Amino acid sequence: MLLTRVTMALGASQVTLRSKALRALNSIATQRPSVLYQTSVKYAINHRLQDSSPQVREAAIDLIGRHIAQNPELTSQYYEFVSVRVLDKGPSVRRRVLRILRGIYLLSQDQEQLVDIGIRILQRTTDEERTIRELAVKILHELWFTCEDYSVVSDEDNIQVKDVSGNIFNLLSPELQQQMVSRVRVMTGVIGVARNSELTELVANLFDHVTSKTTAAEVEEAFFVIRCVIDALFEQLIQTEESATVSTELTSLTTTQCLGFISTLSKIAPEAVGRHAETLGGYLKLTEAAEEETLQYVLVILSNSLLKIPHPSARFLESLESDLIALLSSSPQSILSIAVPCLCTLVDEITWNHAKVVRLFRSCVLQLYREQRLLSGSRQSTLSSKNIMRFIILAGLVCRHFDFERHKKEQKEHFKELDQLAGDSVLEFMNGMMLFYASQYLPAQVQLTAVQMLGQLYIKRPQLALEPRSRAMMDRAFSGDSVGHKLQVTRNFLEFLRADSKKYSLQQKESKNDDRQVDAKMLVGNSGDMGEAGVGASLMQTFLDRIIDVTFAENSATLRATGFEVISLVLEQGLAHPLKCVPSLIALCTSDDPHIRTKALKLHQDLNSKYASFIHSRDMDGVRKAYEYQLQMRGSPRDVRGYDTRAETKDEHGRPTAFLQPLYTMVRSKRIRRNEFLAALVKIGDYDATTSYAEWHRADIPFARFVAENIASFDYKYLDEVLHVVFHISAIVASTGLNLYHQFETDLKETGAGSEGGGADRLFSKKAQQQRGISTRASVCIWIMHILREFLKARYGLSESRCAAYNPSDASARDRSASWHVQSSKDSYIDWSACPYALERMESEAEYSEQRAKFQQMVAESLAMTDEQSSPVPGINKQTTVMAHDEEHSGPHSDDVMQLRQEELDMLEMGFDLES
Repeated sequence: MLLTRVTMALGASQVTLRSKALRALNSIATQRPSVLYQTSVKYAINHRLQDSSPQVREAAIDLIGRHIAQNPELTSQYYEFVSVRVLDKGPSVRRRVLRILRGIYLLSQDQEQLVDIGIRILQRTTDEERTIRELAVKILHELWFTCEDYSVVSDEDNIQVKDVSGNIFNLLSPELQQQMVSRVRVMTGVIGVARNSELTELVANLFDHVTSKTTAAEVEEAFFVIRCVIDALFEQLIQTEESATVSTELTSLTTTQCLGFISTLSKIAPEAVGRHAETLGGYLKLTEAAEEETLQYVLVILSNSLLKIPHPSARFLESLESDLIALLSSSPQSILSIAVPCLCTLVDEITWNHAKVVRLFRSCVLQLYREQRLLSGSRQSTLSSKNIMRFIILAGLVCRHFDFERHKKEQKEHFKELDQLAGDSVLEFMNGMMLFYASQYLPAQVQLTAVQMLGQLYIKRPQLALEPRSRAMMDRAFSGDSVGHKLQVTRNFLEFLRADSKKYSLQQKESKNDDRQVDAKMLVGNSGDMGEAGVGASLMQTFLDRIIDVTFAENSATLRATGFEVISLVLEQGLAHPLKCVPSLIALCTSDDPHIRTKALKLHQDLNSKYASFIHSRDMDGVRKAYEYQLQMRGSPRDVRGYDTRAETKDEHGRPTAFLQPLYTMVRSKRIRRNEFLAALVKIGDYDATTSYAEWHRADIPFARFVAENIASFDYKYLDEVLHVVFHISAIVASTGLNLYHQFETDLKETGAGSEGGGADRLFSKKAQQQRGISTRASVCIWIMHILREFLKARYGLSESRCAAYNPSDASARDRSASWHVQSSKDSYIDWSACPYALERMESEAEYSEQRAKFQQMVAESLAMTDEQSSPVPGINKQTTVMAHDEEHSGPHSDDVMQLRQEELDMLEMGFDLES
């Protein structure tokens, strides 16, 4: 009976009662743990895990966490419910879930569950909350990179463990080997999933933190664990090669999985991988298409560990060189992009067989040169597009990864024939050739390949990107209709910025580790280095507007994502003025893509923290951009809303989250800035007599509705915020609304008089009809703001007299908290049924007339209501409001406006042209 009543209380409407019911259930479960196995209790707890209140969700998580630790059998019952809450909106809930997942990991024997926990914790290493990021990294460090018996195994007397050439895994005790095998399985599973879901960068960041941002003892222990893991994986590969029937602890792992994990580890522990590099020679034979992924992993491993191989044999190096060159003749581009850098590193740093690379490059250039002459002479090509593309790729990659300028000075005899063809500068010659193949007269695939390799040349020598021919090529790509060309140029920018950032990071790292005296050339500025450093900023400032445009392209999600990554790097590296990107960031914060939305918000918050003094000067441009972005995604103005309709974004009252809420949260910190922002939003619904017909016709009503729904959904903390909005809406209704009311009355009288005298056509010329259309649509916008005003009054419990008494300079309402009053979740949304043309478009003259009549009725009812409150206009003293509104607009008095409009009508009736 008691349990039933507690379970029923879990569904109470009060937050405090639901929290107390969970604590009561916790007390019951402490005495009788079996109650948690009951289906009714399980699903009642699940509902509270999805509660709108973070306080209730945290209490539910705490309940499960306490009893899972004491009864591991409960894990299978509640794991699915608990694990998804790691994405909870409440930081305290996410933090508690991470600790529960750690406890489950230590007790679980389920391989799939361990992999799932590893992935979920890994994803939180990029959480927006710093404390959660640190907790996630700390947990993974403990679970994956610590060893209980490390102090025993690494005893100073154990020479074999400290020997670099020894296999540490084979020296471990059977118990420790089993522990390492289990760890390898989980980590390999996580890496496999991470590759499919683009989380590889998170894994690399985790390894970097573990091996560089901890104490010396922890770093040594982490590298010991990594060596054990690497040795175990290579042991598995060797035994698999020797006999397919050999059974080991890691037989469940495929060769591709092992090599994939080793390729990731080779980036952080190349010395440990380099000891086994010679065992990978057999994997360089590409016999089937299915082995392409395996070959990619092997090439990545060799590229990362090539310079760390201890005393490589001449036979191995000769065989490796031959195998790499053989791969270049038939491999796909994905293999070429890894094999060519590997070959260049091998030749440049170890074998010094520069002649081989020069001959390879010269043969490619000769073929391309012959084809260029044939095509320039309007003759038929002798090579297929596929072969031309292969030569372009090989030549471009060799230019990127082989330093021709340096080696020409050291070994002139190998470059004589190439000099006769390419002249003094190989890179400038190749730039001209690639620009020819990127011309619009060749097949599209050849053009795209040439554009891609131009990106490689620009990374090698950035100054080439600033040449007029290069800029013309990029201009042509952005101004054309080809999505492929826009995407490739944008990818070139992205790769260029990433390479530039990596180069700068390496220089900074070297400068910290270099204790030598400062070079005088560095003080005065090396001209070459300084020139390269400014290329990125020059390119981005030139093409930033184009990149922003492709970020909002309608026909390619890949193009939008790539453009956004470029904008992110531009802002992170400070290559352009942040104000140019602010409207785009505000718009992207409303994206349906959680990755783009989260990253855009983080970038905007970073800019706000650095440049708060001027960053908000383009907030209203951002509001307009956000509306246009939503219109682009929804397709129809009717479908555009000012709030997020997803269930997980609603608060505990069922109120939706405004799309502009992140922006409002930033401006709310300063009262003056907040009030200016709210006033500017409300002003969007105001009517400006100077607005042109074309501008108002483009987007007025849907935009005003979008803004009104955002204002209605803002999370207001103080009553002063709500009253400030109501105050400005009242000012608009009292001045512009009343003027339109009288204008419609005058138009109605003039229309009747003109009809009786047969002069209606003369009275309303085309210009006058357009002005009537603007005024009618303006009345819809003002009506939208009036509905917003009544909505805010009802939801925050404001009386008409309270609104009328509000003074923006009065501090009495500033510290009073705002309270949201709703009976049901549907009351959290504005109902536009009273104003039908807030959603529907007016087409016919009859609909325009209907709107004018209904607007007059609305104003009349509002006046009648305010008469009862002893106030001549809705919600505010008329004289005060009109004066405030006139001061804000710095325009003529309303009576003067009406007089001017009457004079215009008289002039029209007499046949005068107003424009003259």
